[in-house]
Order: sequence, then structure tokens, then C-alpha cells
Amino acid sequence: MLICNTCSWAIPKPKDCTTSSLLHHLRKKHPDLYSSFKDREDRTKYERASAAERALALAHGLKRIWKSEPEAGPEPSQPKRPNCKAGSSFSSVSEATIWEPPHRERMDNIEKAITQLLCTATLPPSFVESPGFRNLITVISPRFHLKPRLHFTENSLSALYEEYTTKIRTMLNSALFVSFSTDVRALPNSDELLLTFTIHFIDDRMVPRFATVSANLIRELPTPDETRALLAKALNSFVISQEKVHILVEHWPIPSVTTASYVKHMSDFSQKLQKAIDEGLKLVLNENDSFFAQIKQTAPKVWKGDMDKCFRDCSRLCKTSTGATEDRMCWNCLYGLLCRLLEQKNSLAFVLVEANSEKSSMDSSQWERIREIVDVLKPIDFAIGLVKHRHFTPISVVIPLYKVIVRQLREDTTSLSDVREAICIALEESMAGCEDQDELYLATLVDPRFRAAYFAGDKRQEFLEKLEEMAFLPVENPMQGAEANVEDCSNPFVAFRKFEPPSITTPSNLSKIEAGTRALSELEDYLSHDPSFVTDPYEFWQNDVNSAKYPLTKKLALKYLSAPGISMDCQSLLSRLESINSGLHSSWEPDDLEKVLFLHHNILTFGF
Repeated sequence: MLICNTCSWAIPKPKDCTTSSLLHHLRKKHPDLYSSFKDREDRTKYERASAAERALALAHGLKRIWKSEPEAGPEPSQPKRPNCKAGSSFSSVSEATIWEPPHRERMDNIEKAITQLLCTATLPPSFVESPGFRNLITVISPRFHLKPRLHFTENSLSALYEEYTTKIRTMLNSALFVSFSTDVRALPNSDELLLTFTIHFIDDRMVPRFATVSANLIRELPTPDETRALLAKALNSFVISQEKVHILVEHWPIPSVTTASYVKHMSDFSQKLQKAIDEGLKLVLNENDSFFAQIKQTAPKVWKGDMDKCFRDCSRLCKTSTGATEDRMCWNCLYGLLCRLLEQKNSLAFVLVEANSEKSSMDSSQWERIREIVDVLKPIDFAIGLVKHRHFTPISVVIPLYKVIVRQLREDTTSLSDVREAICIALEESMAGCEDQDELYLATLVDPRFRAAYFAGDKRQEFLEKLEEMAFLPVENPMQGAEANVEDCSNPFVAFRKFEPPSITTPSNLSKIEAGTRALSELEDYLSHDPSFVTDPYEFWQNDVNSAKYPLTKKLALKYLSAPGISMDCQSLLSRLESINSGLHSSWEPDDLEKVLFLHHNILTFGF
């Protein structure tokens, strides 16, 4: 029985098992479906024939110029190719004039893929002219005409840069607020640093997004003037108004950086946590300088993967007690290494015995010290793991995370109590006054996981004032358009505004009363619910019911949840630092190198 899945038409299956009757039914009753089916069938036949011809040409070592045919449909009539015999005056120029390159779309995609390869792997442009790469192109696509590297540096790179720039600019148009973060990472086997500016925003679907707007290779840490210049360049390149900029979060240790007047800067919480942990571990590791070096020496014996890849976070600069900066192992990398050593303790003992390594061998007291350090760092790692949100962790987690870490460290006094107390004291000093900063406490309040449960004082009055400010702002986000349709007509203030004509003499007073009433009612309802730690903050505000109940709070969430709270994992996950080297300066022009580094991050972020 042959059955049509579209209209359930059925016919007994013929004895010869043909499907001509079903095809006839599709052609008469479902012409669009039949046309799609026919095109796919013709394309399959053509691709099989082309593959057979290509295989035959490669087997005989012939240089083929393929016929210009469409990707789908029957073969159109084509003029015969002139017979170019030996000694013929038929030039290659005239040949190119008569015979257009076949499958232009596919050829363009191959050229685009080559440019993306140069950017993601940060290869020099001379790579496209290497014999090995030419041989690879000949094998996988004999018809493709590989253009010189000048074409890739002048045309393909600029076109690809404009494509991704336009994509980011389009996404930013729907964002009400944006935040910036900066990061400086030391390149492996180089004296240069990679400086990146990343923009964070919440799109029209209430999804946190990020994009790299600037990436540069520098010799030393940037000055405040250089920071302002790079920020202004990013704003101009992506047409971002100063009113949209919320905050600049710095991931590198530069004291007293003064940015532009229209944006406030803040140090990253990861940087403060790293300094506090360094102060605590200094009491243990400084007792024996060779202990930490011995741990590093033993690490390659138990880490089977690529050390540079596993410890990529170590490329972030750390600040020493003298004020200088150096490339040191971050606490989370140290914690991962020590955990791996404890897991492989028995196997490592056999490896060290076979290698006759006296320097790498560790006694029982050293193993006990490793276990104690792991016990100190474990609650910190566990707490951070609970609040991480994919590749982006909002700034709303800073105050709760800080208080939870301090409480966890002081509750457990089984081992290294002096180290735990030193970490707590250093962290409290660096976080002093955090509950008075608008960027921190307002972000915590609009996060449904925390709300008002992590503050020593009452923040209702400050929260109410911000909600009243949001009530006066015009609604620009398309998601807020349904706000008027869900108003409660039983509310006397809403009824007065809708059915009574506004006063001509005192419109400002009435609007102020209405805004205050709306804000107070919304605040009381929002804070009356207990925090739910399992709730995703972005999914909470993406919900239509919550958006209708708390429209003013959602406006605050669009602004204050756009800033990152801790160092972004996206840079360590997506950026291949080991592929970036100082030789890029000699391979690329300065403007082209900036485009390559820009695409190096954003291609891996948004896809090929």
C-alpha cells in the first residue's frame, strides 16, 4: 500500500513495485512538494556524476575545467568548449572570459572558509601559498582556483570583518544597555600581552550575549588614556550611544584607572578573590619555596593532556605584593592540579620510583599539606561552580558569593585555620562598602535567586527610588510592548489615568504619584516572595507572566544583569592563546592584524 503522508491518499502497491502512481499524485495534487523532491533527486544524480568524473580525472592525473552547470535541475544546453591543441593561440585570458567559474556560491564559501581558517588559527597570510595547503585544496576541490594571498588580505579579510561587525551591530540595536569588560592575558613564549574589550548585553529574547569589540597585542599594560581611547573607538565602530553604557569591569590589575566620565569602572571579583587567596596561601607556600616548584615539576607526569590548554587561565596576569604584575598560576588552576595529584597519588608513586626522580618524590608530610590546601580551596570552588551561568556570570552573584565564601571558610576550622582567616580578612577589606554600590546591590535585588536575602541593611528605599526612575523612562524594548495590555483596571491609579482626563495645571505631580504607587506596589509584591536559587534569572525575566507583573523591575534587570561579575570563561574556552605569537606583527599589517584578532574571537563565538 502506497500512502501519501500529506493528504493520506492511498493506492494498492503495484506488482512491479514501481512508484510512478505516487509521483503522478504528487505532481497533480502537491506541486510544491513534487518540485522539491524532483530538485533533490536531480541534484543527487548530478553530484554522483560529478564525483565519478572527478575521481576519474584525478586517477588519470588530468587537469580538468569543469562544465558550468547549475547545482540542481536538468543539464542545460552548453556551447562546446573550443579544442585547444598544442601550439594554439587560445590564451588563458580568453578562456576565463568564455568559461565562467562553476558553482560560484560554493567557490565563495571555500574562499570564506580559508579566511576563517587564517583568523581562528591566527596563521600568516603566506600560509595560503604554501605547497602543502595548495595540495590540500587540489585534493578536496580540484575546480577551486586558489587566489594569491594579497586577495585574502585586501578583499576577503575586509569582507569577513564587515560581515561579523554588521552582525554584532544588528544585535546591539535591540539592547537597551551594554556593559564592557577588559582583560589582559600573557601570550605563551612571548613578551607581548593580548588586550581584549568585550561587550555584554541582553538581547530582545532576554538572553545574555557577549562579543569581542576590540583585540590588540601590546607590550605593556595600557595607561588610562589608552583605555579611554580604545573604549571610544569601540563605541564609534559599533555606533553605541554613551547613554547605553552601564559599567566597565576590569579583569587586569591596574590601580586607580580613571575612565571616561560617562561610564563607571569596577574591578573584577575574581581579581579580588585571587589576591585574598594569595595572602592566605602565602602563609603555607612561603615556608618552603621548593614545595610549589616541586608541585609544578610533578604536574606533567599526571596530566596527560596539553598543559597549555589545561592551564590556559594561568595566562591572566596577577598582582604581586610589591605592586608589580607577573604571570602566575591562578588559584583555580592550582586547585585543579592538587586535586589531580591526590587522585593519582598511588600511580604517581610508581612513576616516580621508575624514573628514579628524587627531586619529584614527596613524603607523607607534603601529601598532607596538599590535602589541607585542597580542603581550604574546595568550598570556594564549589560556591563559584554553583553560581556560574554558562559562559557568562552576572554581577548579581558578587555580594552573595562573597558572603557565602567568608561564612564557609570561618565555619570550618579543622585545618589551616590561620590561612582561612587570612583569606577572609583580605576579602573583607577588598569588598568593603560593596552593599553601597548601586551596580552591586541593585543587580542582586533584581536576581530572583537572591532578592533581598543577602544584605545586612534594608535596601527597600534605594530599590524603590530606582523603580520610580524606571517608571519615567520611555519603553523602548519591543518585549515591553505588551505591558499596557495586562494592567489591572481595579487599581484606582490605573483607572484614573485611563478614564479621567489629565490635569493641565499639575501633570507632573500626578505622574509622580502614579509612578510612586506603581513602584511601591511592584516592590512589595516582588520582595514578598522567597528567593529561589534554582531559578535562572534570565529565564525568570523571559517569562511573560513575570514581565507583566514586574515591568519596572525587569527594566532594571536589563541594565544591571548585563555586567559580568567574575572573569569570563568564554575567553579561556574560545580563544586559542597558544596559537597567537609575536610573529604576527611581521606577517600582518597593523590594521589587518586587529581585524584578524577581532575575528579570532568572534568567529568562535558566533560560529562559522
